Amino acid sequence: MARPSTREKLLDCAENLFADQGLPGVSLRSINASAGLSAAALHYHFGSKDVLVAALLERRMPSLMERRRELFDALEGTTASVGVRDILEALVRPMIELLEQAQNDGHRYLRFIYRLQVDGDLFPLFPGEKLAGGVDRLVPMLCRAMPDVPLEVVQVRLALAIDVMLRSLALTPATVTTDLDAQMRGLLDFLTGALEAECTEAAV
Repeated sequence: MARPSTREKLLDCAENLFADQGLPGVSLRSINASAGLSAAALHYHFGSKDVLVAALLERRMPSLMERRRELFDALEGTTASVGVRDILEALVRPMIELLEQAQNDGHRYLRFIYRLQVDGDLFPLFPGEKLAGGVDRLVPMLCRAMPDVPLEVVQVRLALAIDVMLRSLALTPATVTTDLDAQMRGLLDFLTGALEAECTEAAV
C-alpha cells in the first residue's frame, strides 16, 4: 500500500484532532506535531486553518451529496409509493456506504462532521448552495409522504433525525466486525418511528 502524501497525512491528523476537540481547540502547531512534520508544513500546503477545514469538507462531502442526489432522483422518478423509510434510507445509505468503503477513514470523517454539527459550524462552513440536491430536498419529499403532518413539525423532526443519525454513525466504534446493514436497519426503524409519530397539540 502506498504511503499517504504529506498533504493527506496533514488532512488525516487535522480531521482526527478536530473531531476530538472542535475547531477552536486545535492549533496549526498541534496538527503539525501530530503529523510528525515541521512547523511550516501545514502553512506550506494550506496556508490557514480555514483553507484546511474547507479541504477536509471538500474531500468527501461532494461525493456523499452526489450519491444522495442519485438516490433522491431514483425515488422521485419511481411510480411506486415512496414512504418515509425510503426517504430516510436515501439520507442514511451514503454514509453507510462510506463506512463500508473507507472503514476507519470514513468513521473519522463522520466524527469530524458530527463535531461540526454539534458545535454549530457545519452549515456556516458548508452552506446550502453547496448541498444542492442533498438535504434541501428532504422536507418536500417528507411532506408528500406525510401530508397530515404540519410543515413545522416535519422540519423539527428532521433536524432531530439528522442529529441522531450523525451521532449514531459517528460515535459507534469503528471495527471490522460492525454489522453496518443491521446498524442501518435499526437506525431506520428508530428514525421512521420518530418521523411518523402521531402529532399532539403541543407538537403542532
